[in-house]
Amino acid sequence: MADDAGAAESQQEELYPSSILERLLRSPLPPPQIRIRPWWFPVQELRNPLVFYLEAWLADAIFGPDRARIPEMEWMSQALLTVNIVDSGNLVEITVFGRPSVQCRMKSLLLGLACFHRENRARAEKMKHLEEILKARASGSHTPQRPNA
Repeated sequence: MADDAGAAESQQEELYPSSILERLLRSPLPPPQIRIRPWWFPVQELRNPLVFYLEAWLADAIFGPDRARIPEMEWMSQALLTVNIVDSGNLVEITVFGRPSVQCRMKSLLLGLACFHRENRARAEKMKHLEEILKARASGSHTPQRPNA
């Protein structure tokens, strides 16, 4: 009997997508991400942030998939970083807060790391392609060995 009620409810939701929307609107919102300014960071340096964009896969390589390396990078550079996903997950917006010299140094550091990861990925793709060619040659055509004279 309970299965029939559940099946009827799911059929009703399929027929009326507005009921799904209403149920989602009634559900509690996730807690907002609240970030407290570290004690070592001056308030006046929050005024003029530096913003630039990177590919999402590069941000995962630089900051880690869960962005675990950000606090260490902030402490080492004395800058605050925010990394937000934009453009349906293809790009990330990186915002750097701090003194202008620190912002430029952090941006050049991150762009240098991005260049390193791009080159590393290109090198890995070339090696994979080369391995495929060598495997195809090894399995496809056996060249006859010349006898030693």
